[in-house]
Amino acid sequence: MPSEKTKKLLEGLGKITDSAPSKFEQQKFHSYTNRYYPNTLHTLPASYDKAKKKKDEEGDEYIMIDRVYGSLYDDHLLQKDGSVYAGKLYKKRRLMTRKDPMTNEKTNFYSACVSTADGRWFDNCGFPIETPTKLEPEKKPDPEELELEKQRKLENAKNREAAILANLK
Repeated sequence: MPSEKTKKLLEGLGKITDSAPSKFEQQKFHSYTNRYYPNTLHTLPASYDKAKKKKDEEGDEYIMIDRVYGSLYDDHLLQKDGSVYAGKLYKKRRLMTRKDPMTNEKTNFYSACVSTADGRWFDNCGFPIETPTKLEPEKKPDPEELELEKQRKLENAKNREAAILANLK
């Protein structure tokens, strides 16, 4: 049976880890690029109309917005509260119409956009936008193409296996 002194030491050891900060706690980072100064070039979705306005060092008013940042390997969403969105981001294309100011000729083109699982949309600059009405239709895989792809994968696997076995002999 452990002594009274040993019990106190063991209790103290258990409390050491309680006070240590968690490694897995998500840190919040408020980026100045998530500041939005109201202008006429870009309009935000209606959900930002009642956002709390803040003042910067020079006295100009701004609001914090969600913003998508892209890189070569992955995209991430830095939310207005400073946390990183943990859900999946989906890349889509929306149909846009541009009117030439000189000839009044209309041209259609696709513009990249990103959506989240919870229904937020962002343009190709990472700014929030309203849900687009005209999206590129989803490509449905052709059953014949899927079968051909499966056969190709099977053949490649058999060829690799044969090459490995040939090298063993």
